[in-house]
Amino acid sequence: MFSIIALLLISAGVTGLYFSWRRTGPGKHWVVAGSWLLIALSLGFWSRAWGLEFGIVYSCLALSLCGGLVLLLNYEVRERKQVRPVETQLVVINPRSWGRHIMLLVTVLPVAGAVAVMGSVLMASWLPWQTVNAMVFAVFMIPVVWGLAAYWVCADPMPARPACTLLSVALPLALYLYL
Repeated sequence: MFSIIALLLISAGVTGLYFSWRRTGPGKHWVVAGSWLLIALSLGFWSRAWGLEFGIVYSCLALSLCGGLVLLLNYEVRERKQVRPVETQLVVINPRSWGRHIMLLVTVLPVAGAVAVMGSVLMASWLPWQTVNAMVFAVFMIPVVWGLAAYWVCADPMPARPACTLLSVALPLALYLYL
């Protein structure tokens, strides 16, 4: 019973959001607020029917499915517009830039990756947590640190600066971890 009420509430909320999106006028903000209130209220009914953990999951699934169903019901096929052919020019690859791009590739992939892995593992080993929790933290930190390092390497106008810095960080990390 609670699941049916929750499904009706979330369907009404998504439908209200859809119609508020399609409509312009002075009462639009009240419809949006009421629709989100219905969606939030349905979370309570999902939780009452299935428990808090499954209620949140079912609420998110129902919200996604109702939104997709509303979009599917609104689907319309339009005719393609004629695209005028665009004049293209021949792209000339400059061999002088190959060295810089190869250096960026080597710095971003193995060097920044090694610094991210070793730095995250070292940082996790210093935490006062259980070993399993520290390793999970390290696994989640590796892509973040790697992404930040790769962004720095690609954004810096002088690619030698981040490469030298990352190598000078990687060497003490490797010595500390492996010796």
